[in-house]
Parts: sequence; structure tokens; C-alpha cells
Amino acid sequence: MHVDLARRSFPMAARPLLNLPAFATEFSPAIDVHLFTSAGSTGVAGSQVHRQSGRGFAERFENAIETMAKLGYDEVVAVGRDCPSLRARDIEQAFDELASKKLVLGPDHRGGCYLIAFRTANRELIRDVRWKRNTDCAQLLHRAGAAHVSLLPVKQDLDSWSDVRIFARSGDPLARLASFLLGLFSISRRQVVPIVSFAARHMRMRQQMPPPAFAA
Repeated sequence: MHVDLARRSFPMAARPLLNLPAFATEFSPAIDVHLFTSAGSTGVAGSQVHRQSGRGFAERFENAIETMAKLGYDEVVAVGRDCPSLRARDIEQAFDELASKKLVLGPDHRGGCYLIAFRTANRELIRDVRWKRNTDCAQLLHRAGAAHVSLLPVKQDLDSWSDVRIFARSGDPLARLASFLLGLFSISRRQVVPIVSFAARHMRMRQQMPPPAFAA
């Protein structure tokens, strides 16, 4: 969680926006929750925690998929932790849609995906995707073919303060927290900038040469 917040330059007060809901307590017993995370991180209630392996996002994601396949799972729904409006019913719907589709995608507002559902038998569709370019959804849609893909409603993930600003205008229950954080962020910037400006002005005054006392 600390890494996720630091990468986005979010304060600790933003933690609820990136908290995974307690999905494990809402699902039917037929659904297992597995969390792939960095060393030292803890899971959510009822989840099985695995340490991530790999040098980058693509390698870590593909390794996680292989782990699920080796554990014998036929269907997988993969989600991140940066979509605060994600609900258990979205994941339940994704499993339902897999009965007739190769992929189920939850597009985010930038063209990425907040959810990817697939059968492990079709996991080759997920390999060698150029992730994090805001084209994830389009790439996967092209690979599987539009007729074989089910698209869930567009949701917003949070990677920057601009995303938080957009989310604050949504009707999500956490939108009020987003608005509060934006207010704090705005206040902190107003406090820091004048101090920095004064310090810079003081430094310039110290470094300037005094005017000559006598001049012809």
C-alpha cells in the first residue's frame, strides 16, 4: 500500500481509495481470492497471499496467471487495487460472462483495464501485451475478436491527482473523500509555494552585489 501511494504521490489519507474491499466475505464459496503483492504486504480478509515475482508489470502479471493455472483454476478474474468503484457484483458478472466469451474486460477511463477475466486455457491472449499505454483494452479486444469479448461498464482508476479530481465529481460513496483530499492538496500547495518563493527571493538578495557607494 505504501508503494502504491508513493508512486502516485498520494498522502496516507488517500489509503481508503486504494483499499481492496473485503471481497472474500461477499463471494460464494465457489470463488477463491488470491492476492499477488510485494514482500511485506498483507492481504485482505479471506484471501490467499502470494509474493509477486518478475522484473516489470508484464512479467509479474504473466507469472501470477501461470501460478493460478498450476493451482488448477479454470477461470480467473484479475483486478487491480486502484479502482475504488469496483464491487463484488462486477466480479460475479465477469464470471457469468465467461460462460459464453473468451474475455471479459472492464475498461477504465483512459483505455486501460480495471478488470480482465479469462479462462486459463486462453491465457495466451494475455501474453506480450504492451501494458500501461492506455491501449490495453483495445489490444485485448483485437486479439480475441469483438464477438468473443464482453465489455463491462467503464470505470475510473486512480493513477494521478487528475484522476482523483474526476472521481470526486462521480456519484461513488468515496467521492466525498476524494473531494476532501483535493482540498487538502490545494491548501498544502498554497502554503508551500509562498514559503519557497520567499526563500528564493531571500537567497537572491543575499547573492546580489551591493550598489557602488561612489560613482563618477
